[in-house]
Amino acid sequence: MNALHHFIDDEGHYIKSHTILHTGNGVVVVQREDVAIKMAIVYKNDMLEKVEENRSKIRREQDVWRRIQPNFESPVEGIVHCLDLPGDTIEMRYMSGGTLSKWLKSRARPSIDLQREWFRQLTIGVHNLHQRRIIHSDILSRNVLLDGSLNLAICDFGASSIMPIGTIMADTVDEYNCSIWTDICQLGLVFYEIVTGRETGISLYYNSGGDNSVARFPPRDVLPVVGKRIWARDIIETCWRERGYGAAGAAGILAKLDKFQGRRHR
Repeated sequence: MNALHHFIDDEGHYIKSHTILHTGNGVVVVQREDVAIKMAIVYKNDMLEKVEENRSKIRREQDVWRRIQPNFESPVEGIVHCLDLPGDTIEMRYMSGGTLSKWLKSRARPSIDLQREWFRQLTIGVHNLHQRRIIHSDILSRNVLLDGSLNLAICDFGASSIMPIGTIMADTVDEYNCSIWTDICQLGLVFYEIVTGRETGISLYYNSGGDNSVARFPPRDVLPVVGKRIWARDIIETCWRERGYGAAGAAGILAKLDKFQGRRHR
């Protein structure tokens, strides 16, 4: 590859292609030993305006991380552990299992017990975000990572919104019309993918004949049919009903999971 087409890190060094874990909207994630580092995409001949635009995305996400995890020594359950925020970069724990999306495409269906554990881990992560007055806005299987022991954690807060402390989250939308309810709807889509292995491809931003820059809660008729034999049918269906979990929000999902756990041990 021509040197002009290699990314450059914050120290001006070319990034080796084999260390790249992911590239996204103006950002790249690279692996350095047991650390995953998210930084702005910068090419050798980029204009300063382009560099600043991409770096501003990192700085915005850094603000989200400061709200989620003000103490780098203390990870938040269900969220990838942020290790540091040096300069215009985000250092996170490297998750060796890769993305949930890739895992589900290359492996047999996870056992029911593992599905339940994953539901719990993801729901705790979403609950912790909402408790910290964060709307994720992009909860997709490609933004969920696995460690070497098949534990899940939510990542990628580039599209997330920070609400003022004290905000009543059940009644709040961000500037793109995302809310805790669109987060929970997307969580239901990830649940569906875990159980069935099928991606839905449903976006919050596809509004037929409308403004595709504004999110909306998908109507039930565009969401997939959930078979009656699927153990999590009621959980998923409630995720797909706006305000279905009432004031409890994601904690309502945990309560339903506890009921399933109770039935197992009878």
